Amino acid sequence: MYLIIFRESAQVDKGCAIRDGTGEMDGTSTPIDAACRRNGRFILISGLASGVAVLYNGSKLSISLQAIVSEGREKRKVESSMQKLGFSIVGFGTIAKTHMIALRTLPIVKPLPVELSLHALVTRRPEEVGAQARRIGFAHITSSLEEALQIEGSDAVSICTPNALHAEQVRTAVAYRQAVYCEKPVTDNAQATKDLVEEIPAQHPQQLAFVFRYHPAVMRIRAWLEAGLVGDVLQCKIAYLRSGYLSESRPFSWRLSDSLSGGGAISDIGVHALDLIRHWFGDFASVDGHVHTFVPERPKTAGSEERVPVHVDDWAVMTYKTESGVHGMVEVSRIAYGADAFRIDIVGTKGSITCDLERDKMPALHLLNGEQPALPEPDSLYLLPDEKATMGVFQDSHFAALHHFILRLSGDERWSDIVPTLADGNAVEQWVDHVIRTDRERQA
Repeated sequence: MYLIIFRESAQVDKGCAIRDGTGEMDGTSTPIDAACRRNGRFILISGLASGVAVLYNGSKLSISLQAIVSEGREKRKVESSMQKLGFSIVGFGTIAKTHMIALRTLPIVKPLPVELSLHALVTRRPEEVGAQARRIGFAHITSSLEEALQIEGSDAVSICTPNALHAEQVRTAVAYRQAVYCEKPVTDNAQATKDLVEEIPAQHPQQLAFVFRYHPAVMRIRAWLEAGLVGDVLQCKIAYLRSGYLSESRPFSWRLSDSLSGGGAISDIGVHALDLIRHWFGDFASVDGHVHTFVPERPKTAGSEERVPVHVDDWAVMTYKTESGVHGMVEVSRIAYGADAFRIDIVGTKGSITCDLERDKMPALHLLNGEQPALPEPDSLYLLPDEKATMGVFQDSHFAALHHFILRLSGDERWSDIVPTLADGNAVEQWVDHVIRTDRERQA
């Protein structure tokens, strides 16, 4: 068994030789010049006396080489051990557990190019949740992200913590050369997000959890719009209505803290709606709006008589225009008791598309001419679990987003046009900040 390490400048292209690379075999410097072809993150090289497998890990090319000789004839064999991908997860709340469910389910439902493992759980309560975390499959439980990443075996970090903690945790992950999967919004304020996005190297592997891009109806709507089924889009109205915060007895939490969350409904769920508009129609030319807090104070803890003020919104409404000329309105609420809907209404010159993402996987198409054309099915639907393995559209969308993230880390470049990045989060959060700030100025 030999180990060859190439300089980082080595270039490998289909049908070409590895150039500007020098290998070391038994202490002897040996130039490598062989025809090669790509296969995901693995590069198979022919033209040598033995089989070679190459794995790119982000900083150098490592090659395992094994020669087999039988009856005077040389046979080539590529050593085939599946690449391992270790995930560290920061947080142990509902969203973190949603990520865990997806990661544990993925190898069962989909053929993956990597062997997934849960490397470390980072939580404020390691003693309290340690036993449960081990049963889930985590190898390490700690309260320190840096400590977790100092232990060999982690390749990617999933950040599922209060918004104000994201920036520091992303920076730590990047410093340890970890791929970053971050929950939305990127941070708790627009300036912090802008600074973070500008700081991270452009080539660093990362993805933002704008998971509604992976909703089957959203994928279909995008394909139908690209096919021009409704003609030129005139307007799009979105209403994302949740109900959990109407009761005044609901206790204070980090999502209601302006110092930890940065905003209420507009930051929590409004960013999803604004991202879908950008995803379908391009960048905004303008966004204006109003935010309001209907429950101004809440119990400090469950059952407590002590009440604390709330400075984030329960409800927001925005009007917008995109650079492509689409006009529309967005309403988001966390107090719409009995609604629980994510309604989409898109109107074009030839008809409309309607959908409720809470309930529909297939949008409805309404054409002026009454025709029922063949509807394009995007191949990105492959990222979702099969119908018999569905866990509901919410969990399925997280499943598909993490599935795509893992495929991308293994070198699969399919569907790169739908990947949500931290830069996409920044583009949306600048407008959220604008709406909150200008509305406060009007009310001052």
